[in-house]
Amino acid sequence: MEKKTPGRQQLVRSKVGVDRWVQAPPSVEAARPGQCPGCGAASRPVGAGLVLQGHGTRSRQVRGPARPGQQAQVRVVQVRRYRCQACGGTCTVAPWELTWRRLYSVAAMALALGLWGLVGLGLGVVRRLVNPWVHTGASEAGRWRTPLRWLRAVHQGQLLKQVHAMRLWPLHWRPRKAAAHVASVVAGYAPLAAPFPPLHVQAFMGAARAA
Repeated sequence: MEKKTPGRQQLVRSKVGVDRWVQAPPSVEAARPGQCPGCGAASRPVGAGLVLQGHGTRSRQVRGPARPGQQAQVRVVQVRRYRCQACGGTCTVAPWELTWRRLYSVAAMALALGLWGLVGLGLGVVRRLVNPWVHTGASEAGRWRTPLRWLRAVHQGQLLKQVHAMRLWPLHWRPRKAAAHVASVVAGYAPLAAPFPPLHVQAFMGAARAA
């Protein structure tokens, strides 16, 4: 279990996805967590005032395809923020696809690693499949280093944390091999489906549980 840190800003990933969130944003009451993710205080203690109070909204981008095989896009959601009256910390409630300091959805990141590591596509091709921006600078053409940062974050336990918890890869592995390992582990969290989809698609589907 992740250690709770009172007073620190926390992210709570809702079970609601981006598409539903955009169509019908949850109310401040519907999105309110049952307890403060920082100190653990109940948000609605019996016989006392509301502890986890609404603290406005904030715009967040979500980049990547909504489904495997679909065109990548940029979606903007209004995430909900709350402040704890017990510890003074704040938390943000967001769709399950979002994670801290990442503009891409966790599913898009897992898909990109799968396309690169498992399917064997070049990073330039992978970028065109998961990046919504059509035009890139000349210095960026053919080289996309963002997945390398994702791999470092996974190895440090900051992204797709179930991979870190289960089995890390040796640091001497080449990045493409590491990407294949990460995508394979994440694919194991995908729900059963018939017909069974390719492994990189399963990585997309399992990202929510592996994050």
